[in-house]
Amino acid sequence: MVILLLIKETILPYKKFILSGVIIAMKHLSVTIALLVVAFSIFINIGCSSGQVHQAQPIRFVIINNTSPGSPYETLPSQLEHTILSINKENPVFTIHSGNIIHGGSLAMGINLIDIEKQFRQFYKYAKKLNSILFTVCGPLDIYNDSTALYTQFTQKDPWYSFNYGTNHCVVLYSESKSSLSISEKQLLWLKEDLKKHSYAHTFVFSYFLPAIHRSKQQFINDTHQNLHKLLMQYNVKAFFGTAEFTQPVTIGTIQYIPVTCDNNYANKYKKSIRYYVVDFDGQYITVVPRYF
Repeated sequence: MVILLLIKETILPYKKFILSGVIIAMKHLSVTIALLVVAFSIFINIGCSSGQVHQAQPIRFVIINNTSPGSPYETLPSQLEHTILSINKENPVFTIHSGNIIHGGSLAMGINLIDIEKQFRQFYKYAKKLNSILFTVCGPLDIYNDSTALYTQFTQKDPWYSFNYGTNHCVVLYSESKSSLSISEKQLLWLKEDLKKHSYAHTFVFSYFLPAIHRSKQQFINDTHQNLHKLLMQYNVKAFFGTAEFTQPVTIGTIQYIPVTCDNNYANKYKKSIRYYVVDFDGQYITVVPRYF
Protein backbone atom coordinates (compact mmCIF):
# COMPACT_ATOMS: atom_id res chain seq x y z
CA MET A 1 0.00 0.00 0.00
CA VAL A 2 2.86 2.30 0.92
CA ILE A 3 4.61 1.46 -2.36
CA LEU A 4 1.49 2.36 -4.38
CA LEU A 5 1.20 5.73 -2.58
CA LEU A 6 4.85 6.47 -3.35
CA ILE A 7 4.36 5.63 -7.05
CA LYS A 8 1.26 7.84 -7.17
CA GLU A 9 3.08 10.77 -5.57
CA THR A 10 6.04 10.30 -7.95
CA ILE A 11 3.95 10.16 -11.10
CA LEU A 12 1.36 12.80 -10.22
CA PRO A 13 3.59 15.85 -10.93
CA TYR A 14 4.40 14.50 -14.36
CA LYS A 15 0.83 13.43 -15.21
CA LYS A 16 0.29 16.14 -17.82
CA PHE A 17 3.66 15.52 -19.39
CA ILE A 18 3.04 11.77 -19.68
CA LEU A 19 -0.46 12.24 -21.11
CA SER A 20 0.87 14.79 -23.59
CA GLY A 21 3.59 12.37 -24.67
CA VAL A 22 1.07 9.58 -25.18
CA ILE A 23 -1.19 11.84 -27.23
CA ILE A 24 1.74 12.98 -29.40
CA ALA A 25 2.87 9.38 -29.89
CA MET A 26 -0.63 8.37 -30.91
CA LYS A 27 -0.79 11.26 -33.37
CA HIS A 28 2.53 10.19 -34.92
CA LEU A 29 1.26 6.61 -35.12
CA SER A 30 -1.94 7.78 -36.85
CA VAL A 31 0.07 9.83 -39.34
CA THR A 32 2.39 6.88 -39.99
CA ILE A 33 -0.54 4.52 -40.58
CA ALA A 34 -2.20 7.06 -42.89
CA LEU A 35 1.02 7.45 -44.90
CA LEU A 36 1.36 3.68 -45.17
CA VAL A 37 -2.23 3.39 -46.41
CA VAL A 38 -1.63 6.10 -49.03
CA ALA A 39 1.64 4.49 -50.13
CA PHE A 40 -0.02 1.08 -50.41
CA SER A 41 -2.88 2.62 -52.39
CA ILE A 42 -0.42 4.29 -54.78
CA PHE A 43 1.44 1.00 -55.18
CA ILE A 44 -1.77 -0.82 -56.08
CA ASN A 45 -2.83 1.88 -58.55
CA ILE A 46 0.57 1.88 -60.26
CA GLY A 47 0.49 -1.90 -60.53
CA CYS A 48 -2.98 -1.88 -62.04
CA SER A 49 -2.48 1.02 -64.42
CA SER A 50 0.96 0.13 -65.74
CA GLY A 51 -0.40 -2.79 -67.74
CA GLN A 52 2.24 -5.13 -66.37
CA VAL A 53 2.20 -8.57 -67.98
CA HIS A 54 0.47 -11.25 -65.97
CA GLN A 55 2.04 -14.61 -65.22
CA ALA A 56 1.71 -16.86 -68.25
CA GLN A 57 -0.91 -19.58 -68.23
CA PRO A 58 -0.09 -22.85 -70.06
CA ILE A 59 -2.40 -23.55 -72.98
CA ARG A 60 -2.92 -26.12 -75.75
CA PHE A 61 -4.86 -25.39 -78.92
CA VAL A 62 -5.18 -26.81 -82.43
CA ILE A 63 -4.96 -24.97 -85.76
CA ILE A 64 -6.65 -26.35 -88.87
CA ASN A 65 -7.37 -24.75 -92.26
CA ASN A 66 -8.05 -25.38 -95.96
CA THR A 67 -11.07 -27.67 -95.58
CA SER A 68 -12.55 -26.16 -98.76
CA PRO A 69 -13.41 -28.62 -101.56
CA GLY A 70 -11.91 -28.40 -105.05
CA SER A 71 -14.86 -26.36 -106.35
CA PRO A 72 -18.00 -24.66 -104.97
CA TYR A 73 -20.13 -27.45 -106.40
CA GLU A 74 -18.39 -30.27 -104.55
CA THR A 75 -19.19 -31.46 -101.05
CA LEU A 76 -16.75 -31.19 -98.18
CA PRO A 77 -14.68 -34.38 -97.84
CA SER A 78 -16.16 -37.00 -95.53
CA GLN A 79 -12.64 -37.66 -94.18
CA LEU A 80 -13.00 -34.34 -92.34
CA GLU A 81 -14.95 -36.20 -89.67
CA HIS A 82 -11.93 -38.43 -89.03
CA THR A 83 -9.72 -35.34 -88.70
CA ILE A 84 -12.08 -33.78 -86.15
CA LEU A 85 -12.23 -36.96 -84.08
CA SER A 86 -8.43 -37.00 -84.12
CA ILE A 87 -8.36 -33.40 -82.89
CA ASN A 88 -10.58 -34.40 -79.97
CA LYS A 89 -7.91 -36.87 -78.83
CA GLU A 90 -5.43 -33.99 -78.54
CA ASN A 91 -7.64 -32.45 -75.84
CA PRO A 92 -7.12 -28.77 -76.84
CA VAL A 93 -8.87 -25.95 -74.98
CA PHE A 94 -9.94 -24.54 -78.33
CA THR A 95 -9.61 -25.26 -82.06
CA ILE A 96 -9.08 -22.43 -84.52
CA HIS A 97 -9.91 -22.84 -88.18
CA SER A 98 -7.55 -20.31 -89.73
CA GLY A 99 -9.31 -19.90 -93.06
CA ASN A 100 -10.70 -21.39 -96.27
CA ILE A 101 -13.51 -23.23 -94.56
CA ILE A 102 -15.44 -23.44 -97.84
CA HIS A 103 -14.91 -22.66 -101.52
CA GLY A 104 -16.57 -19.31 -102.19
CA GLY A 105 -16.68 -17.07 -105.23
CA SER A 106 -19.28 -14.81 -106.83
CA LEU A 107 -22.49 -14.87 -108.81
CA ALA A 108 -20.55 -13.54 -111.79
CA MET A 109 -18.57 -16.80 -111.71
CA GLY A 110 -21.81 -18.78 -111.86
CA ILE A 111 -21.73 -19.62 -108.16
CA ASN A 112 -25.13 -19.35 -106.51
CA LEU A 113 -25.94 -18.48 -102.92
CA ILE A 114 -27.25 -21.98 -102.33
CA ASP A 115 -23.84 -23.44 -103.24
CA ILE A 116 -22.15 -21.40 -100.51
CA GLU A 117 -24.78 -22.08 -97.86
CA LYS A 118 -24.63 -25.81 -98.54
CA GLN A 119 -20.89 -25.90 -97.89
CA PHE A 120 -21.14 -23.97 -94.62
CA ARG A 121 -23.89 -26.32 -93.40
CA GLN A 122 -21.76 -29.34 -94.30
CA PHE A 123 -18.80 -27.93 -92.41
CA TYR A 124 -20.80 -27.28 -89.26
CA LYS A 125 -22.31 -30.73 -89.47
CA TYR A 126 -18.77 -32.06 -88.95
CA ALA A 127 -17.70 -29.25 -86.60
CA LYS A 128 -20.45 -30.16 -84.13
CA LYS A 129 -18.40 -33.24 -83.29
CA LEU A 130 -15.57 -31.09 -81.90
CA ASN A 131 -15.22 -31.30 -78.13
CA SER A 132 -13.33 -28.00 -77.95
CA ILE A 133 -14.51 -24.45 -78.60
CA LEU A 134 -14.27 -23.51 -82.28
CA PHE A 135 -12.95 -20.13 -83.43
CA THR A 136 -12.61 -19.19 -87.10
CA VAL A 137 -10.60 -16.93 -89.41
CA CYS A 138 -12.10 -15.63 -92.65
CA GLY A 139 -9.89 -16.86 -95.48
CA PRO A 140 -9.80 -15.71 -99.12
CA LEU A 141 -12.18 -18.51 -100.17
CA ASP A 142 -14.69 -17.85 -97.39
CA ILE A 143 -16.27 -14.79 -99.02
CA TYR A 144 -19.11 -14.50 -101.53
CA ASN A 145 -19.49 -11.58 -103.94
CA ASP A 146 -16.53 -9.93 -102.19
CA SER A 147 -18.52 -9.83 -98.96
CA THR A 148 -17.95 -11.46 -95.56
CA ALA A 149 -21.68 -11.36 -94.73
CA LEU A 150 -22.30 -15.09 -95.25
CA TYR A 151 -19.15 -15.96 -93.33
CA THR A 152 -20.41 -13.91 -90.36
CA GLN A 153 -23.92 -15.36 -90.69
CA PHE A 154 -22.73 -18.96 -90.39
CA THR A 155 -19.73 -18.57 -88.08
CA GLN A 156 -21.23 -15.85 -85.84
CA LYS A 157 -17.82 -14.16 -86.02
CA ASP A 158 -16.80 -10.78 -87.37
CA PRO A 159 -13.96 -10.71 -89.94
CA TRP A 160 -11.64 -9.49 -87.16
CA TYR A 161 -12.09 -9.95 -83.42
CA SER A 162 -10.28 -11.14 -80.30
CA PHE A 163 -10.89 -13.44 -77.36
CA ASN A 164 -9.21 -14.44 -74.11
CA TYR A 165 -8.26 -17.66 -72.42
CA GLY A 166 -7.02 -16.89 -68.91
CA THR A 167 -4.00 -14.60 -69.20
CA ASN A 168 -3.67 -15.42 -72.92
CA HIS A 169 -5.14 -13.10 -75.52
CA CYS A 170 -5.90 -14.17 -79.10
CA VAL A 171 -6.30 -11.77 -82.02
CA VAL A 172 -7.92 -12.77 -85.33
CA LEU A 173 -7.09 -10.64 -88.38
CA TYR A 174 -8.71 -10.49 -91.80
CA SER A 175 -6.84 -9.90 -95.04
CA GLU A 176 -8.49 -7.66 -97.62
CA SER A 177 -6.34 -9.33 -100.31
CA LYS A 178 -6.92 -12.81 -101.68
CA SER A 179 -3.21 -13.50 -102.11
CA SER A 180 -1.35 -11.83 -99.24
CA LEU A 181 -1.78 -10.16 -95.86
CA SER A 182 -3.46 -6.78 -96.29
CA ILE A 183 -5.07 -5.06 -93.31
CA SER A 184 -7.42 -2.10 -93.74
CA GLU A 185 -6.90 1.17 -91.85
CA LYS A 186 -10.11 0.58 -89.92
CA GLN A 187 -8.89 -2.83 -88.81
CA LEU A 188 -5.46 -1.45 -87.94
CA LEU A 189 -7.00 1.19 -85.66
CA TRP A 190 -9.02 -1.51 -83.96
CA LEU A 191 -5.89 -3.64 -83.56
CA LYS A 192 -3.97 -0.81 -81.87
CA GLU A 193 -6.75 -0.29 -79.34
CA ASP A 194 -7.20 -4.01 -78.74
CA LEU A 195 -3.49 -4.59 -78.08
CA LYS A 196 -3.34 -1.58 -75.77
CA LYS A 197 -6.39 -2.78 -73.85
CA HIS A 198 -4.88 -6.25 -73.38
CA SER A 199 -1.26 -5.20 -72.84
CA TYR A 200 -1.15 -7.31 -69.65
CA ALA A 201 -1.71 -10.54 -71.61
CA HIS A 202 0.39 -13.00 -73.59
CA THR A 203 -0.90 -12.50 -77.12
CA PHE A 204 -1.22 -14.82 -80.14
CA VAL A 205 -2.18 -13.50 -83.58
CA PHE A 206 -4.00 -15.55 -86.23
CA SER A 207 -4.59 -14.72 -89.89
CA TYR A 208 -4.91 -16.76 -93.05
CA PHE A 209 -1.70 -15.19 -94.38
CA LEU A 210 1.55 -14.50 -92.59
CA PRO A 211 3.37 -11.23 -93.37
CA ALA A 212 5.75 -11.53 -96.33
CA ILE A 213 9.20 -12.39 -94.98
CA HIS A 214 12.65 -12.96 -96.46
CA ARG A 215 13.29 -16.04 -94.37
CA SER A 216 17.05 -16.18 -94.96
CA LYS A 217 17.45 -12.48 -94.16
CA GLN A 218 14.86 -12.56 -91.36
CA GLN A 219 13.32 -9.31 -92.54
CA PHE A 220 10.04 -8.19 -94.05
CA ILE A 221 9.60 -7.73 -97.78
CA ASN A 222 7.47 -4.58 -97.57
CA ASP A 223 7.18 -1.59 -95.26
CA THR A 224 3.53 -2.25 -94.41
CA HIS A 225 4.37 -5.58 -92.81
CA GLN A 226 7.44 -4.05 -91.16
CA ASN A 227 5.22 -1.40 -89.58
CA LEU A 228 2.76 -4.05 -88.43
CA HIS A 229 5.64 -5.90 -86.79
CA LYS A 230 6.74 -2.70 -85.02
CA LEU A 231 3.22 -2.33 -83.61
CA LEU A 232 3.13 -5.94 -82.38
CA MET A 233 6.57 -5.53 -80.81
CA GLN A 234 5.21 -2.81 -78.51
CA TYR A 235 3.12 -5.46 -76.77
CA ASN A 236 3.68 -8.97 -75.46
CA VAL A 237 2.91 -10.75 -78.73
CA LYS A 238 4.38 -14.25 -78.61
CA ALA A 239 3.54 -15.61 -82.06
CA PHE A 240 1.80 -14.91 -85.37
CA PHE A 241 0.23 -17.94 -87.13
CA GLY A 242 -0.76 -18.17 -90.80
CA THR A 243 -0.01 -19.74 -94.17
CA ALA A 244 3.23 -18.90 -95.99
CA GLU A 245 5.57 -20.07 -98.74
CA PHE A 246 8.19 -21.05 -96.14
CA THR A 247 7.67 -24.05 -93.86
CA GLN A 248 9.80 -23.30 -90.79
CA PRO A 249 9.12 -20.66 -88.10
CA VAL A 250 10.98 -17.36 -88.32
CA THR A 251 11.76 -15.32 -85.23
CA ILE A 252 12.08 -11.56 -85.70
CA GLY A 253 12.65 -9.58 -82.55
CA THR A 254 10.69 -11.43 -79.87
CA ILE A 255 7.89 -12.62 -82.16
CA GLN A 256 7.72 -16.03 -83.84
CA TYR A 257 6.10 -16.09 -87.29
CA ILE A 258 4.84 -19.65 -87.60
CA PRO A 259 3.55 -21.16 -90.87
CA VAL A 260 0.62 -23.55 -90.37
CA THR A 261 -0.47 -24.58 -93.87
CA CYS A 262 -2.76 -27.62 -93.88
CA ASP A 263 -4.19 -29.82 -96.63
CA ASN A 264 -7.70 -30.99 -95.82
CA ASN A 265 -9.40 -31.31 -99.19
CA TYR A 266 -8.07 -34.88 -99.54
CA ALA A 267 -7.52 -34.41 -103.29
CA ASN A 268 -4.96 -37.21 -103.23
CA LYS A 269 -6.29 -39.96 -100.99
CA TYR A 270 -3.04 -41.92 -101.32
CA LYS A 271 -0.84 -39.14 -99.95
CA LYS A 272 -0.29 -38.29 -96.29
CA SER A 273 -0.55 -34.57 -95.58
CA ILE A 274 -0.54 -32.21 -92.65
CA ARG A 275 -4.13 -32.11 -91.42
CA TYR A 276 -3.68 -29.85 -88.38
CA TYR A 277 -1.13 -28.50 -85.90
CA VAL A 278 -1.04 -28.96 -82.13
CA VAL A 279 0.28 -25.86 -80.36
CA ASP A 280 1.50 -25.99 -76.75
CA PHE A 281 2.52 -22.91 -74.78
CA ASP A 282 4.02 -23.74 -71.39
CA GLY A 283 4.14 -20.13 -70.27
CA GLN A 284 7.52 -19.46 -71.87
CA TYR A 285 8.11 -21.65 -74.93
CA ILE A 286 5.87 -22.52 -77.88
CA THR A 287 5.89 -26.01 -79.39
CA VAL A 288 4.14 -26.67 -82.73
CA VAL A 289 3.64 -30.26 -83.90
CA PRO A 290 2.05 -31.13 -87.27
CA ARG A 291 -0.20 -34.17 -87.52
CA TYR A 292 0.08 -36.25 -90.71
CA PHE A 293 -2.35 -38.89 -91.97
